[in-house]
Amino acid sequence: MKQFILSVFTCLSVLLVQAQAKPPVQVQAGQQTGQENPLGLEQNEDIAIYPNPSNGVFTISVSNLESQKVELRILNVIGNEIYHETLTRTEPKLTRTINLDRYAKGLYYVKLEADNYSAVRRVVVK
Repeated sequence: MKQFILSVFTCLSVLLVQAQAKPPVQVQAGQQTGQENPLGLEQNEDIAIYPNPSNGVFTISVSNLESQKVELRILNVIGNEIYHETLTRTEPKLTRTINLDRYAKGLYYVKLEADNYSAVRRVVVK
């Protein structure tokens, strides 16, 4: 019974987080929002997380990076920060391998932040 209640609570938490997520703003070519993108990430392909889903060990690869310092955070489904690292760019492509095998299986969020800009991607740990 406890497992069932925990499963229901987890599912409801995931649904609540997804319901609160705002859809991305679509900007057509030629339009300017007036907001700079210090990460330099223009396309979804600029951030790669693989393998996804993973067994807890996955690689984050960021290409076309313009900012010198980037904050990398891993958040669990309820928003608690479980990993934090400040990355300094030495090359245009940045790659980090993360090990979450000591944490529970489930959904995690990878958040990259630099100069008032952030990008969030999901990763599933099986």
